[in-house]
Order: sequence, then structure tokens, then C-alpha cells
Amino acid sequence: MLRFAVLVLLLFSGHASAQTSVDDLWEKLVGQWRGSGEVSGMSASIELRFRPAFGGRGYHLTFDNRMRGKDDKVWPFAAEALYLCDAQGACRGHWYDSRGMVLPLEATTASDRLVVAWGDADTERGRTTYRIDGDGIAITDEVLGKDGAWKVFGETTASRSAP
Repeated sequence: MLRFAVLVLLLFSGHASAQTSVDDLWEKLVGQWRGSGEVSGMSASIELRFRPAFGGRGYHLTFDNRMRGKDDKVWPFAAEALYLCDAQGACRGHWYDSRGMVLPLEATTASDRLVVAWGDADTERGRTTYRIDGDGIAITDEVLGKDGAWKVFGETTASRSAP
């Protein structure tokens, strides 16, 4: 009986610490961010906001990007993503963007980053990494090429503009 009680405590404490680390990372991302970088060979000015959703069981991301080409033409891009997280900390959702794309999402976390795999066999596939970098975040966007190789198409950094 004592072994069973210890096993149950270990299982729940492991679950709690795994969930806590997932929640901690998301909490670090919650807020408004503003930054810049390069996306698809153009200079990019980005704004994003992470906030809790679904009564604390998920998160909502809004994202705006104003890219400027070498010809000085501005290319606006907007998206929203919704993530629903389960008790083990796995987060799934969908991305909706101004191109008309709807992409399935699967997010995984590490101590300093959120990695979001997006797309499926019927859409483009890629991944976005949001890495906590001091008081900011570094964002890397990659797409899976037809040759099976990952290609970086965006690198931006952002600083918190509001809690």
C-alpha cells in the first residue's frame, strides 16, 4: 500500500512540474510585443500579443507583420492562432491568416522556447520557434521544402511593449 501511495505521489508531482513548466513558459509570453527583422527577404515590422483563453486552458495569439520590399511596397500580413492545452501540457490549435490559410498547430515547450509545428499533408508545413531571450523574444520561421529540408524564411526579435 505504501508503494502504491508513493507511486501515485510521484506520478502526480511529475505531472504537476511538467504542467508548471509549460504554464511558466506561456506566462512569459503573455503580453504585447513589438519588434523587427526580416521575413521572405523583406524588412519586417511585427506586433504580436499572447493572452490566456478558454478559461485558462489555452492561449490566443494575434500577429501583425508589415513587410517592406526593396521597391518600398508594403505587404501587410495578419494572423490569429488559438491553442487549447490538455492536462499534460500538450497544446493544439489552428492558425488563421490574411492569405486565407487555416493551418493546424501543435505546440511543444522547453524551458526557454515554444516550438509550433504548423500545417499538414494538405497545406504548407513549417515551424515557428519563439525563444525567450532576456527581456525579449527571438522568433524564427521555417518552412519544409519539397526537398525535405527546413529553410528559414523569417528571423525577427521583439520586446515587450505592454504586459
